[in-house]
Amino acid sequence: MIQKLIIENFRGLQSFQMKDMCRINLISGRNNVGKSTLLEALFLFMDHAAAESFMNINGFRGPIVNGNISLWEPLFYQMDSERCIRICVSENDHESCLTYKKDENYLPFNMNGLSEEILAQFRAVTKTSYSLSFTFDEEEYHEEGHFSLNGVSVLRDIKTSLPGNEIKLMKSTQFINAALARNADSVLTGIAKLELSGTKESVVQVLKELDPTIEDILTLSMQGVAQLYIRSNGRLIPLQYAGDGVVKLLNICLAIMERKNGLLLIDEIETGFHYSMYSKLWKIIDRISKEANCQIIATTHCYELISAAVDSINNPQSFAYYRMGHVNDKITIHRFNHSMLVDALKAEMEVR
Repeated sequence: MIQKLIIENFRGLQSFQMKDMCRINLISGRNNVGKSTLLEALFLFMDHAAAESFMNINGFRGPIVNGNISLWEPLFYQMDSERCIRICVSENDHESCLTYKKDENYLPFNMNGLSEEILAQFRAVTKTSYSLSFTFDEEEYHEEGHFSLNGVSVLRDIKTSLPGNEIKLMKSTQFINAALARNADSVLTGIAKLELSGTKESVVQVLKELDPTIEDILTLSMQGVAQLYIRSNGRLIPLQYAGDGVVKLLNICLAIMERKNGLLLIDEIETGFHYSMYSKLWKIIDRISKEANCQIIATTHCYELISAAVDSINNPQSFAYYRMGHVNDKITIHRFNHSMLVDALKAEMEVR
């Protein structure tokens, strides 16, 4: 699991370190302090080799409507592309580093599978703008390459140190925010996988912990369109009418179950849940993340959620709480272990 994270010149984080991470990590702090940016940096790190990775993380915040802004520029600290972005992760006693730099001299040539007409479009845009060069290093493994734009799509040129230019697989990672958590389509796909594997009952039992009246979750086809229904008190309720909390819990649980030895990033984890459910929520996350050996990094603004985590997570050594803040115009992060957080809550200190 990830123990340490270093971020330099990425979005609002100029120089940042997060240490001693556990299986479950909860991060709080005021608005615009960089909580979501931290999650996005980790997602980009794990997804860096995908051409669509930039569109994915920019899409987490909604589309950019200013056509004068490059796809790359929102990645750089203060949108200054003259800086070098660096994201490093320490895991199991080794460090991996990803860097991005502006490159005004690179032009894409002789890309397999692309017509000369398409390549000409990328070259034309690159001449008036710039490509993004990148390197990735993990022990003896090395990647280097470029990303280029043609105004609509992203072209990737990559070379690796493995035979056949093979790309090393990264840790399975998913990002969930308030908007993505309401996506019933992703739940439909996840439930279908559990149905095929014969393990659907495991997620039904999880839902029962949140709401004892839930009996089953079913996939029904209506006019050729598959839909999910919750059976509760003998009645079938379309999933989208079962409440945001049920849909979000399903998204979180399915994401954990599908990411054995993986990583789940959750922005504003409390959204959609009534405060009375926080204790049950943490017990569920604690249990299934341990079973899947899936690391959780989540953000929150909610004092009650923080307090519930202290009381509900079974092993204090598997949980860490972090508070981000500004000190002399620099963003810092302070780690609380379980006992420190208990003392802070008892003293009614402001920990959000």
